Amino acid sequence: MKYKSDFSKFNFIILLIPVILVLIIGIFTEKDIKLILIPPAAILGLLVVIFTVLYYTTYYEIQKDDLIISMFFYKVKIKISEIRIVKYSNSFIKTNIYKPGFHHKGIEILYHKYDDVFISPQNREQFIVQLQEHNPTIEIKK
Repeated sequence: MKYKSDFSKFNFIILLIPVILVLIIGIFTEKDIKLILIPPAAILGLLVVIFTVLYYTTYYEIQKDDLIISMFFYKVKIKISEIRIVKYSNSFIKTNIYKPGFHHKGIEILYHKYDDVFISPQNREQFIVQLQEHNPTIEIKK
């Protein structure tokens, strides 16, 4: 079964902060406003395109004995039998290196001996239940 990544509205706010700052700077400077606004607008437009592509290509799929995590052209396959711990995470700060999730609320999956990944499936509870159906030894931490 495929699960799309959840999306936080907070991500839009993060993208709007630079735009607001540039607009404030543009209003209070006496130079031509077009010269000030064009470079940040181009960068912001590029970031919006990148985030949109990444969001629509990010999903988590449970297939037989594998959890497949896909983000754009990057895919990771984790054996469900090797998952040790699933932790609920609501923090904005993540210590995981690999974070294919677009919401601060998600789950951390610890597998192998030291590997971990943060993901944010749209329905966390259903996702965890399905993982436990394949591996009932998974420890759930809230």
